[in-house]
Amino acid sequence: MKIIFVCTGNTCRSPMAEYLMREYCKKNNLDIDVESRGLACSNGRPISDNSLAALKEVGIDASGHKSKSFIIRDLFDADLIVTITGGHKNVLINHFNAGESVKTFYEATGVGDINDPYGCDLNCYRNCRDMIEKGIKVLVKQLAQQDNN
Repeated sequence: MKIIFVCTGNTCRSPMAEYLMREYCKKNNLDIDVESRGLACSNGRPISDNSLAALKEVGIDASGHKSKSFIIRDLFDADLIVTITGGHKNVLINHFNAGESVKTFYEATGVGDINDPYGCDLNCYRNCRDMIEKGIKVLVKQLAQQDNN
């Protein structure tokens, strides 16, 4: 299975979701390929300093992250595409003719849209990380149950 998380710049929210999801999949022995993309990003940019710091606080090293733009091929490669907000899902539907494989973070986890922390202080990024982590725990639990059935 392959999951792609999508946000705007692929330097803050979706990389946090990607790395948190990878960590929880590893802890739960789930064989899931996890990536992230941006809808309006410059390819090859590192994760933001505050996202990196917020992840390091929970023992996750995301220093190797390089931003990638969402491309049409991603619709065919992923089993599930999770957009960080409803607006991101609308872009995928309207510009990429995306279908059933695209869910908002809320639809996939029950946790609402994650506001963009770009330009905010580290505490804002911590709050963002914690909201994402809350949703990731739900998603991993659902996938683990499916894996056991």
